[in-house]
Amino acid sequence: MLSCMAVAPSPPPQIYHIITTPLCARLHERVRPAVALILQNDSKIGKSAPLFHTYQRGVLTGPATDSGGGAPLPYDSINTQSPQTSMALQQMSYLVSPIAQNLIAAQTMLDAHGLVEPTGNAGDDKTLALIKEQLLQTVAFQSASLDLVNGFVTTQQMGELQHAGETYIASIQGGNDTQGIATAPTPNPLEDPNAPGLSPNPYEVNLAAVPGLALGYNPLSRVIDGLQWLRDETDKREATAAATLTSAMNQCNRTASK
Repeated sequence: MLSCMAVAPSPPPQIYHIITTPLCARLHERVRPAVALILQNDSKIGKSAPLFHTYQRGVLTGPATDSGGGAPLPYDSINTQSPQTSMALQQMSYLVSPIAQNLIAAQTMLDAHGLVEPTGNAGDDKTLALIKEQLLQTVAFQSASLDLVNGFVTTQQMGELQHAGETYIASIQGGNDTQGIATAPTPNPLEDPNAPGLSPNPYEVNLAAVPGLALGYNPLSRVIDGLQWLRDETDKREATAAATLTSAMNQCNRTASK
């Protein structure tokens, strides 16, 4: 026997109204992905610091000999090669390309004209311009960290190549003159291979202005200190940008809840 129970009617469908503004849309579509890339780079640049210390230990404890197995060379971080220094350099080199790709992508998003097109609200326009400025400053300091890491890796690897096999030079060319063995290619002044298609960052950091660093050769300890200084300065700019972004996101949350 079927029970004659009353069936409760289905509740009416709920209608949700999602309210957004040009400010909130651009934060979601353009700023948030750029911030994600910047945060990824924080992690990758942070991995380079212990690798410098690993390299330093390899310099202090490894044999200062060239790849030909000859007599020990005078102490010099360029000429000193050991399994520990080679491994540290190799691991540093793996960080360079991902950091560079993230920086290129982040700056491309921030340079996009759509980010700072007029929104119809002067206050929102000012906020977007400020966020762009603060994040570009962060990108500039991360780029300087990348230049320092990449420059160190390239210099050390080229040094290893230049000094490799010096014990055989006399027998090959009848003398110990190493002049002309390694020559640097002439760079194209009209092309920057590290920043294809990017407009110059107005907040670019000059590495020669980093405390303790100088043009040319720098002791390893100064390179390590310089990298830490750049990371500290990056953190300061990220904190400033985070405060601006948090305020803007809170404004969007209040708008969405109305």
